[in-house]
Amino acid sequence: MTREEVRTLVYGNPEAAVDLIVELLATVAALQARVEALERKIALLSRDSSTSSKPPSSDGLAGKPRARPPKKSKKRNRGGQPGHKGKNRDLIPIDQVDVVEEVLPAVCEHCHRPLTASTNPEEGKYLRYQMVDIPQIQPLVTEYRLRCLPCSCGAETWAQLPRLARSGFGPRLTAFAAYLTGVHRVTRRGLVDIFTTIFGIDISLGSVCNLHEEVSRALEAPYEEIKEALPDQRVINVDETGWRSMGRRVWLWIFVTPSVAFFTVCRSRGAKVLKEILGEVFAGILCSDRLGTYGSYHKGLRQVCWAHIIREIKGIRHACRSPDAVKFSRWMLREIGRMFGLFNAFRDARLDRKTLVLKSVPLRARMSNCLQTYELSADPDVARMARGLLICWEHLFTFLEHDEVEPTNNVAERGIRPAVQWRKICFGNQSSNGELLTARLLTITRTCLFQGKNAFQYLVDSISAYRMSLPHPPLVTSSR
Repeated sequence: MTREEVRTLVYGNPEAAVDLIVELLATVAALQARVEALERKIALLSRDSSTSSKPPSSDGLAGKPRARPPKKSKKRNRGGQPGHKGKNRDLIPIDQVDVVEEVLPAVCEHCHRPLTASTNPEEGKYLRYQMVDIPQIQPLVTEYRLRCLPCSCGAETWAQLPRLARSGFGPRLTAFAAYLTGVHRVTRRGLVDIFTTIFGIDISLGSVCNLHEEVSRALEAPYEEIKEALPDQRVINVDETGWRSMGRRVWLWIFVTPSVAFFTVCRSRGAKVLKEILGEVFAGILCSDRLGTYGSYHKGLRQVCWAHIIREIKGIRHACRSPDAVKFSRWMLREIGRMFGLFNAFRDARLDRKTLVLKSVPLRARMSNCLQTYELSADPDVARMARGLLICWEHLFTFLEHDEVEPTNNVAERGIRPAVQWRKICFGNQSSNGELLTARLLTITRTCLFQGKNAFQYLVDSISAYRMSLPHPPLVTSSR
């Protein structure tokens, strides 16, 4: 429509002009709402691990430049730089060396005359060089001959198979299969290939499953012991992640203390799981993210994970859908950075606990002012975030006044990450027994890691104790 046509419409038919203007305004408003919705979807789709709770492995190549990277400066050569202190493997003591070979020069490098060695190999100068290799692996096979002896009464008695040999495979082989599965996430078919190719052991897929079943039974006692000790812990970090079992979505939970890590597979993500593991009331400090399950269960001291909060605020800034989003995120991230600066100074022993608390007072006041300023923001994401932090305000700064409490829940997230990697390979469990094996293997191996113990040797000892009906090796130490 040209300007002349518009002028004719306005002066010739004012009512039609008014109707057209109203219709156009409504169309503009609808299009603006649609643009905002599309911008929100684009922002959500373009989030990565730094602006949301997505794992770093999901980032991929999105957002990374595809152009050829610039060439590095030629002023610096590749490899170790001058003055860099190299790291060399220490020589094994001579009494632990299996084979010593004397290597002699044949001729003089100056006059080329033949050289003869001294009768005493210890005389003269020499350099030591060691090569480490693995021997050809041969399985150790033990045959038990169960004898039948007659008695003077005329009866015959057969010998019983020793308890340690109740399986066709020894404790170390059984533990090795469990260790590869629980720590290195080797599949059952992968175990068959390893035993056949490297060890020369003929084993079927069903036998591997039977070994796993025995390991699960052997770990039942230490697993239950760790579970019973959790309610008495002073500080517990909790997290959960999705899992698959028999084609259904379930949840894998982790409970972490300074000395143990407990895993369990549950059908629920609700508070009833916490009640089952920690009891109706937990007397310690619970550290977690802002999932409502934790708030509905625990009414005592809590620490909400600041890493989650920072990622959510960065996500709001990433969307940049309103001036409030930009101002709110900048304000909060600036104060959070100052707070973590204080806490890092305290952790490096440059501040004491009392000074840390005093210096944090103005920072907390400014954060509270920011949240109250934007809790009624026109931007729904900003308002939702501000109101959510105000609701859990009393649980944001527990780490400032209590020992053993960290501002983030990273210890639980790091603990559950191997399970997430395992999930991507095994696709979950196919039975309830598989769920128990998953929980028990993860619990025992991660607990051994926390305590600096050899997980493989603990599995060997546990399987041997189980076969001999002896007490299992202990893992639990009280934190109170």
